[in-house]
Amino acid sequence: MTFLYWLSILGDMKSPLSFSNVEPSSEGSLGTAEGLPAAGPLVASPRTVIRGESFEADGDRYLREFEEWQALRSRPNPDAAITDYLNFSFPFSEGSDGIPEFLGKLAKYVGVPFGGLSDRRRGLHGYHESFTFANGRALFAFGGQANSAYVSMPGEGCGLIDNWDGVVAFLCALDARITRWDGAVDDYLGAHSVDEAVAWYRAGEFNKGGNRPSCGQAGNWIDPDGKGRTFYIGSRKSGKVMRIYEKGKQLGSAESAWVRWELELHNKDREIPYDVLLEPGRYVAGAYRCMGWVKEDASRIRTVRKTGRISYEHLCHYARIAYGPLLNVVVEVEGSPAAAIKRLQRGGIPSRLRLPGIDTGDLRSAEE
Repeated sequence: MTFLYWLSILGDMKSPLSFSNVEPSSEGSLGTAEGLPAAGPLVASPRTVIRGESFEADGDRYLREFEEWQALRSRPNPDAAITDYLNFSFPFSEGSDGIPEFLGKLAKYVGVPFGGLSDRRRGLHGYHESFTFANGRALFAFGGQANSAYVSMPGEGCGLIDNWDGVVAFLCALDARITRWDGAVDDYLGAHSVDEAVAWYRAGEFNKGGNRPSCGQAGNWIDPDGKGRTFYIGSRKSGKVMRIYEKGKQLGSAESAWVRWELELHNKDREIPYDVLLEPGRYVAGAYRCMGWVKEDASRIRTVRKTGRISYEHLCHYARIAYGPLLNVVVEVEGSPAAAIKRLQRGGIPSRLRLPGIDTGDLRSAEE
């Protein structure tokens, strides 16, 4: 019995193994992912077994090699999550005169997906002046906070970004500090449900140093009504929150199995390294012991398309209820469905369907 015997038991031998020596780490920051093996030389294939070796004589060594290979095989994929929220602050003492330089750096390193700034004519989080970008619902603020400025990019803004290396370069150029980061993993098939999250919580899988974090629930847990449930672990006060919620149901599809797992980190008592933007999967997987299942590549395009498709079906459902009978009358009065559409149609797209990276063709395609 050899090492290859153990590999034959596991199966999955058709796909080449791929490992990375890069671990997210930063002195005095989040450090390496909790519960994962430390970085070191990795071997993509097992050592060749020498003919005549005895499993009985070398059993401990074979077992140790098998366990090491198993650990490597289960290492989290750095692309298994997406960045879904990003806030950062940076030194900024020039006031309004410094805005052109800031926008110039944004264009240089990230591109120009956000457009220009519009004055909100009010403050934000203690900053005296705040502005909204034309696209992505991103915000910029400055004034009154120790010569600093602030940028907030919610999920819609993060969805505009396809160059996270450029974002890191942009943060370096600004000498910025990340104040909030959310990493999201979409379980489209619902293999890991909110109920499983509760079971893991009760089993202590979210504990840290023997301490159990606080928890909370939203939605109808007593008699689920198809509108979605959310399970919260931790608190913003502690700077670390995990949200597990039935996203498909939240968007209006009562039968959807889609569950989203979101990790929210704040820079309270910790430094959030830039690596979270380059390897989000490693940080989500390393947040708690039970998150080792995070391995598959995440796709924001797939997420946005799925969001758009569910929203489209939801809007059509309620439009049919509200205006279906009226449409019958309009068709009869106008003489044809085409004439009825021409009578009722107006320009624009519902805000719920204005999603980054997709068009009506994506909504027309079959749901993934």
